Amino acid sequence: MNLPHSIEAERTVLSCIVLDGAAYLSKALDYRISEQWFHHKPHQAIWKTIMGCHAHGKPLDAHIILEELKKKDPQLDSVGGVMGYSEATAYSSTGVAYVYSLDQLRELYQLRQIALISEETREAALVKKASLDDFVAKIGRVLALKNATNVTKSLAQAATDCIGRVTNILAGKETEENAGLEWPWSDWDKEMGKAKAGELIIIAARPGRGKSSCARQIAWHWANKYGPVLLFSREMPIEELAPLFAQIRSGVSWRDIDRKQASEADGKKFIRALEEVVALSSKSLHGYDQDRTLSQITARVEACKTFMPIKAIIVDYLQCYDPQQERGETRDIAIGRMTRALKDLAISCKVPVILLAQLSREVEKENRVPRLSDLRESGNIEQDADRVIFIHAPTEKEDGSTQSLTDQITKRLEVNIIQAKGRANGVASLTMSFYLPTTTFNAIHR
Repeated sequence: MNLPHSIEAERTVLSCIVLDGAAYLSKALDYRISEQWFHHKPHQAIWKTIMGCHAHGKPLDAHIILEELKKKDPQLDSVGGVMGYSEATAYSSTGVAYVYSLDQLRELYQLRQIALISEETREAALVKKASLDDFVAKIGRVLALKNATNVTKSLAQAATDCIGRVTNILAGKETEENAGLEWPWSDWDKEMGKAKAGELIIIAARPGRGKSSCARQIAWHWANKYGPVLLFSREMPIEELAPLFAQIRSGVSWRDIDRKQASEADGKKFIRALEEVVALSSKSLHGYDQDRTLSQITARVEACKTFMPIKAIIVDYLQCYDPQQERGETRDIAIGRMTRALKDLAISCKVPVILLAQLSREVEKENRVPRLSDLRESGNIEQDADRVIFIHAPTEKEDGSTQSLTDQITKRLEVNIIQAKGRANGVASLTMSFYLPTTTFNAIHR
């Protein structure tokens, strides 16, 4: 297969770095350029040597790079001899041509990868060894490629952008993206800070402590106030989500309706609430229960971006999804790869991504406040998350009285909302009421 490439662009990039050094390399690193961006094998070898010199603090000089190449390849066969090295690194160029060539390298590398992935898919389909899920996974690889080749913003650019943001704040003109999305509860905004674009926010709890209920309230509030919210649910099917949203809106228990224990008036309130669900879900609250892998989630998000301005993404919940372990890979590592990709998704879409997760049993066994280490199959969850919020129901309430966490008669639990990690907002803790009949969280006003 004749894959797209440009020998001239590759030579321009290598020559500028070899002849003029650090400033040009810094720009290449902003582009997150890698060895694979070069199609010509000798150029790959030279780039690898340049990065080796950079890693060990050696000057980026033509002679030094040549000598470093000779250490592993005395005859310089990998670069076509001294003549081949000279051709690759003595190409006359300008700074403008350098940036243009970097853009060319990125675009051609992407095209080569798309061509290879497409050919893999075609060949597998022709011999009937491919499924739709395989194809979606391939799409996931293309989307990951897009994120991996985005240009990194420089510190100077970030500072310039921040000047503009501060100016807007002082003038009362801050954009929604910078200001963040308000939570359904004002205490969360005050104590923990609004949800910001690009954040990966983990909300974790033991089973039955309301993490999915919390997510539904957040999804409803954001969809109603800001616009399209994508809710991915493997916890329960869409058919079960509709009445749960209705009980949030109506204050009437779906269980009471289902068991014919509700009054006629409550039944009518519930129907009106379901009509609200129909209206909002037709406009901005979008639920999906068929996607089971990260590739499928990513493909769905990318498709939705083409026809709606997504404001937030919610995934319920981490341990329900297939992390697609690679050969020889532990589940922890695969989970970590998944959280890293969701963080990348938050950045690329410029929206907050909420990921629900389970806590380990040790929290209940030891009857204590959750710790970051209690995140089940933690992998890189703690590292990738911008913030981690725990929902914890203690046996002892703030006033010193006790509450039963298993008593079927109990209708209202006092729960602690603990922001155990806040990359930009710090840690925080507040107390809320969790009303079990309608699984809704409410602020406690002292």
